[in-house]
Amino acid sequence: MGAESGELNLMQMSAVREMANIGLGHATTALATMTGRPFNMEIPNVETVAIEELPFKVGDPTEVAVGICMPIDGDVAGYTAFLFPWSSAQDLWSMLIGQRPTDPSEIDELAASVMLEIGNIVSSAFLNAISDMAELKLHATPPLVSVDFMASITATIVGEAEMSDVVALTLETRLFDLDENSTTGYFLCIPTKRGLDLLFDRLGIADAA
Repeated sequence: MGAESGELNLMQMSAVREMANIGLGHATTALATMTGRPFNMEIPNVETVAIEELPFKVGDPTEVAVGICMPIDGDVAGYTAFLFPWSSAQDLWSMLIGQRPTDPSEIDELAASVMLEIGNIVSSAFLNAISDMAELKLHATPPLVSVDFMASITATIVGEAEMSDVVALTLETRLFDLDENSTTGYFLCIPTKRGLDLLFDRLGIADAA
């Protein structure tokens, strides 16, 4: 099926994975530059989900999570978000700044700014990869960070996205360093169907079977 049905065919999913690999590759380079330490990032799983099912596809809905959300506009409008279950967020803080809050009440300005920067780096790199591959203009807004139950964060995203006709792409991501420390999160790209159709048209695979 094509993007207009809310599901992507094999060629379209392959294109999404390629853009993700390029974008996240750029993101890990930026992270290494920011921290002075090498990182790698891999994408074990990519799938499309119905927007109303999103809260049940990205970890335990009852677990506290950290979310970094960024609306996008331009030739392709929509949203990006990076979600980390609480334990994964703690691991990420340990990897990046060498310390971790034990509970959400201990998140200080440094911890919050690190998460905002992670969201900004990854989302911007992903959008730049799309722009370069498809020659589209995309504009990202400053990211917002929230700490809440995963269900509450995803419900907010769904509530915003449902006002438009969108397709939800979920990319499970694993970030790890040379010391074999790792953490898992969920990168979301939620473009409008119109924008996604334009993207695949530019790539020459809009009608691929």
